[in-house]
Amino acid sequence: MAGHRKRPSNVPTFLTVAVLGIAVVASWWVFLKGDGVAEAKPKMTLAAVSTRPPEAVEAAPLPPSTPVARPESEKPAEVPETKPAPPPPAPTADATSRIRTLVEGGKQALAANNPLSARTNFNQALALVPAEPERTVVRRELAKLGDEMIFSPRVYENDRLVARYVLQTGDTLAKVAVEHKVTADLLAFINGIADKNLIRAGQTIKVIEGPFHAKVDKKTYTLDVLLGETLVRQFSVGLGADDSTPNGTWKISSKLSNPTYHPPRGGAILAADDPKNPLGERWMGMVGVEGKSVGQERYGIHGTIEPESIGTPSSMGCIRLKNEDVEFLYNCLVEKHSLVVVE
Repeated sequence: MAGHRKRPSNVPTFLTVAVLGIAVVASWWVFLKGDGVAEAKPKMTLAAVSTRPPEAVEAAPLPPSTPVARPESEKPAEVPETKPAPPPPAPTADATSRIRTLVEGGKQALAANNPLSARTNFNQALALVPAEPERTVVRRELAKLGDEMIFSPRVYENDRLVARYVLQTGDTLAKVAVEHKVTADLLAFINGIADKNLIRAGQTIKVIEGPFHAKVDKKTYTLDVLLGETLVRQFSVGLGADDSTPNGTWKISSKLSNPTYHPPRGGAILAADDPKNPLGERWMGMVGVEGKSVGQERYGIHGTIEPESIGTPSSMGCIRLKNEDVEFLYNCLVEKHSLVVVE
């Protein structure tokens, strides 16, 4: 029809709007799935950090007593190092029976004049941590056997702790002592040699297969002298006030006869012959090698001018013995070889 204008079609407009709508929705979906929204990203947790290799986590080292925060599932079950170790468990019924059997066997071996068997029985009983009164009996008998079998000229056959030795040309008592990790003074004592420098080739002497060690029990104020795993002598000791004798393993680092006293907290230096010198006649310096004693060098074993303090916590941390006892111990322990365990 002439003069009639054709109405424009709405299809293109509809298609355009539809396409634009689809594009907007698609863009919004991609945005949500991607990094566009901070809340959509998973948060970094301590557990996630802990799964990285060790080099990925930079942190200042913490002292042993400071616990490191960990998820509950990763926390260690062990007791923290700051807590004291629990006391040894009481012997079970079976262990108690075994201890009594060994003690009785030791007594029977003594009655049969078989000290080697007796020592074996008593030492095995002691290793099982007997309760009183067996513990006192065992220690007393082992100390007696030590005097008879170790600290005397006699050598029992098949005793692995001692031996006979024939002195060779060029030997000195000091040389033999070094080879067996004992002291020349001890060899002279057990062999009845009045002068260490007067020995002769061809002479047979008794030697001890050292070294000796010591074990200090802070609960009972006792020091056990050990040869190998065998108790051979026991002494009472004085220890540090306020538990100031550190636990751990020590090594004998030096030995001095008639030591000069240098007060660790300042004050006048006391000469060896000064009656006020608290060290007595012997000093054995110690260096810590294990446990809480590691690196410590200010402690030692010495005599005392206060014998009444033995068996009490009265020193500045050192281990003190009666003068006659520390002189004996001095002849047993050797530098760089003898260990002292404090527990």
